[in-house]
Amino acid sequence: MTNMSDRLIPIEGTAVKYGERLGIINSISENAGAFTAVVKWFSGGGSKINIEYLTCGFMRNMEVRHKPLSYSQKSLGCGNVVTIRTIGNREQVLVDFPDKGQQIWLPYESLKFIKGPKHRFINREAGADDAAERFRLKSLAHAIETWNENSGALSKLDIDPLPHQIHLVHHILAHGNLNWMIADDVGLGKTIETGMLLKALSQRGMARRILLVTPAGLTQQWKEELHNKFGFSDFRIYGDNFTIDEPREWGMYNHVIGSIDRFKDSEHLMKLMHAEPWDIIIFDEAHRLSRRQNGMSFDSSMRFKLAQSLRKKTDALILLSATPHQGKHDKFVSLLELLRPDLKKKIDTLKLNPELLKEMLYRNNKSDVTDAEGNFIFQGKVTKAITVDIDEAFSAFDNDLQSYLRKGYTQAKSLGNAGNAIGFVMTVYRKLAASSCKAINSALKRRKARLEGDRGQLSNIEDLFESDQRYIGEIEENFDHSVKEFFDGEIELLDELIAKSAALILNDKKLNEFLDGIVNEVLRNNSNEKILIFTEYRTTQNYLLEALSERFGCERVELINGSMKHQDRREAIKRFEDNGQFLISTEAGGEGINLQKNCHIMVNYDLPWNPMRLVQRIGRLYRYGQKKRVVVFNIHSPGTADEQIIELMYERIGEVVSDLSTVGDEFHDRLSDDILGEIADLVDVETILREATLEGIQRTQQRIEEALEKAKSAADVQQELFNYASSFDPNDLRGGFIPSTEHLTSFIESMFGYLDIQIIDKTHNGKVWQIRLSEELQDSLGMRKSRWDLTLDRVIASNREHIDVLDLDHLLMKYMLETAKSYSFQGQTASIQTASLPTGSLFCGFLRWQNNQGVRQRQEYMTWYVDSDGNMQVNDSNILEMFKSKLLSARYTHELEENKFHFKSLEISIDDRLTALASKWMQPENSEVVAAAWLG
Repeated sequence: MTNMSDRLIPIEGTAVKYGERLGIINSISENAGAFTAVVKWFSGGGSKINIEYLTCGFMRNMEVRHKPLSYSQKSLGCGNVVTIRTIGNREQVLVDFPDKGQQIWLPYESLKFIKGPKHRFINREAGADDAAERFRLKSLAHAIETWNENSGALSKLDIDPLPHQIHLVHHILAHGNLNWMIADDVGLGKTIETGMLLKALSQRGMARRILLVTPAGLTQQWKEELHNKFGFSDFRIYGDNFTIDEPREWGMYNHVIGSIDRFKDSEHLMKLMHAEPWDIIIFDEAHRLSRRQNGMSFDSSMRFKLAQSLRKKTDALILLSATPHQGKHDKFVSLLELLRPDLKKKIDTLKLNPELLKEMLYRNNKSDVTDAEGNFIFQGKVTKAITVDIDEAFSAFDNDLQSYLRKGYTQAKSLGNAGNAIGFVMTVYRKLAASSCKAINSALKRRKARLEGDRGQLSNIEDLFESDQRYIGEIEENFDHSVKEFFDGEIELLDELIAKSAALILNDKKLNEFLDGIVNEVLRNNSNEKILIFTEYRTTQNYLLEALSERFGCERVELINGSMKHQDRREAIKRFEDNGQFLISTEAGGEGINLQKNCHIMVNYDLPWNPMRLVQRIGRLYRYGQKKRVVVFNIHSPGTADEQIIELMYERIGEVVSDLSTVGDEFHDRLSDDILGEIADLVDVETILREATLEGIQRTQQRIEEALEKAKSAADVQQELFNYASSFDPNDLRGGFIPSTEHLTSFIESMFGYLDIQIIDKTHNGKVWQIRLSEELQDSLGMRKSRWDLTLDRVIASNREHIDVLDLDHLLMKYMLETAKSYSFQGQTASIQTASLPTGSLFCGFLRWQNNQGVRQRQEYMTWYVDSDGNMQVNDSNILEMFKSKLLSARYTHELEENKFHFKSLEISIDDRLTALASKWMQPENSEVVAAAWLG
């Protein structure tokens, strides 16, 4: 006989056996070290029996709930008995826990016999008086958690996810294969989609180790975005935040970001290949992975070879690129083969079978995406070119500057590679001159000071190109390579240019046009209008700051740039949105800011050479949430050679976009935004503009035309293939149980009542709850604070530090969800009053699929309504509407045989759905009914 000190004491509710009799333990008492159980027999009556004489009474298919032995342990939940065994003189029960997808051997003494939804439903056990409302809350808790798991949309995200972003995450997770190319149109948020996907995978335990490979200049940006928007605080940048000396050190870093050009280096690649496999690897700007076909052979870049090597280290690869094709079919096919090597033979015949792309390529277009209400997000914009005529003084300065530049370029060319830095400085001066008189004047003075002995801080040109691409404008204006003259007589030329540019500042026609011709006109129509101003350069930014402050007061002008801390930028933006009127931003300052709520007017004080930068600038205002038509003013002076070329470039891009946006005789405004982003990303004109000084306007114009023709051709080929890609379809989401804000609000307020949480007040049009927690609940949550201001609105919370977002990462929301889902909360069955539906039965539960390695891949939470004739409706809209408000209990249940018939109909429907969605990537795992009700 087992020593009593080593024996487990059965919990109350354990099923036990005594001889041939089966029963449930009602209570346990102890006397002098002996334990006696009061057992209620299934056959009737009860007995007191020493637990030494009791054995396991559980049988196959019984439903049980696990109770841990220690308060520090968490219950494994509810499950079904599979079988029983005796091992080491201990009786154990194999329990199938469907929510975990696990079968676990447990001592029978730690299991409590329970009545699950099926047992209660068939046997007409309707529950307590408020069972209907508990049924609703239990169902909503499961629906809310499942939707968040499938989309990441309700987690602690500093974003407002859009339907197309939610759908992409849901689509990839539901497909079963995690190898995809995400090729969304420029400006649709591939970073956000990636973050949401990683969040959803992490919640499933499928993304413990993440490797993100990006261009060198984007590593820090990705780290900031993943931290600020998605709460991923563990990402470290390889080479910046950590290095690896021994392979075992990789175990300390599960979330890694690395530069593609650092990783491709043989020394770093060798270290990287010693790391453990990654759950998922993501390549940003994947079109940089090039492999070109030459006859029967392939010429692979080092970047592509890096990707090939890493492909062996993961089963999940995500490639991000808005322009993966670029008119180069062999390069595109190589990316697809990298993504899906198992489909290589089919990919080789892609032109014959383009529908194959639906299995691996996902693309959304700006013109198609909508908000949650189905409204098109992008409402249109108007662009106005503001021409500033130059006078004789500026013309004379420009002629002298062009002479200086030609001498510099000529010297750079004569030195070969050694002259690259000189050519780069000349190009920067051209850009600065086009930006403002102040910018070029300051740069020329710095150049002269350097020649006269002021070394300042020297930068290496290679370091410049390795820097964050958002900061290029701010860095390059201070870049200077040499403390020696670029050419003989440079200092004399600098003296003349400095004097002439200084005179231009005293009567700056461009600045006057900006202040009098744009700002005053805008404010004349609306004195409270807010204006966003962009420039590439910090000197120009400070110049505009002084001018606007002098005229309108410094309290109305804010600036943001790359030198500022994230918090300082947020504070400047808040001041602008509250009482400010002008916000002056550089490219780096504007990265990631969204100002569409309070501003719709933008001024581009200078025009970037890279047209994609202009698209990104406009995207700060022209985005989801903008209620007004965006107005963009572009200032330029076509009297100078460089600005004449830039004007020509943007004019021709506009004409091409207009031509491609016309369908029949009708111009499609929304379509033009798709095409502008695509052409801007595909056209390569920066090289042309850099060489324009040596080639002249006519040859430059020819080269721009050639570049645009290539871009048009690439866009046509790319679009033809992308027609076969998977993309956002609002109908794909309408069939599921997607909790709305109304569902969430109703759930929260009803749970407040059940948990004795007092609603003191509701503010902000009912969007903010001011609540008080009871002392008991404070103790349960470990919270010292009793009063809270909570909201579901991320925008309100971002503007009010004392208001918390009640998302699924909030401790109180987690507690409410766990409480509602728990067995002790009840609500497994109910009889519900309803006038919107005929008499019938309602079931809520899960369907689950796993991948070929037994890991859960897909989970759906669904509702099934069966009418009195046995007709089945899945996720009926009337049911989903019914869940938005409190439910009242009825006194109605079906007869036993009808209950059995309805439950059998449910099981058939479940099996049909499990079968329909099974594929070679996904196998049916299990199903679980969590609640059942009668409607009457």
